[in-house]
Amino acid sequence: MRAHRGSSPPPPRSTQGFLCYGDASREETDPAASGFGAWAVVKGIFIYIEGRWSSEEVASFSINVLETIIKDAATFTFATYARSAGCAPTHSLAYVDNTTAENVAENGRTTADALHALNLRRQQRLVAEGIHQASERVASVDNDVADLLSRGDVSGALRFPRSAGLAVIRLEADAAAMETDSLPKTWA
Repeated sequence: MRAHRGSSPPPPRSTQGFLCYGDASREETDPAASGFGAWAVVKGIFIYIEGRWSSEEVASFSINVLETIIKDAATFTFATYARSAGCAPTHSLAYVDNTTAENVAENGRTTADALHALNLRRQQRLVAEGIHQASERVASVDNDVADLLSRGDVSGALRFPRSAGLAVIRLEADAAAMETDSLPKTWA
């Protein structure tokens, strides 16, 4: 069986992976309501990240850039957690409800400087950490937990894992993946 260009090698039997769901919100009229959130379940524990974008980030970056940042930050935050829990993550599937963020990750093509820089940063880090990643779009209506987190409704988001009897741990988002100072601005 021949693999097509851009496909990951078939996973060996000992692979360990995780799914993560992320979302960003960007409210120009109310920057304080703009934020990010992502979650995954690792070894039966619901882990999540959540926070607010700065006013400068809301003014400087498109929703496409913010969605890409949180998608990547979730991957690296959760991979670090998985390693600390005794796993050796080799694969990640990142769900995002932003078509541009998904397409840039899957196809590597963009004319937006910030998205190009983010994709390059993501690819270099995935190689360094030995993680094969795929990204897929999820309908916004099905990304409800991440959406609640991105809008700051943490208690609303956590009712789902708690009702399923999962332990819940809040993590700090990976600082290197969240860094925006070096990124070209969407708008001058």
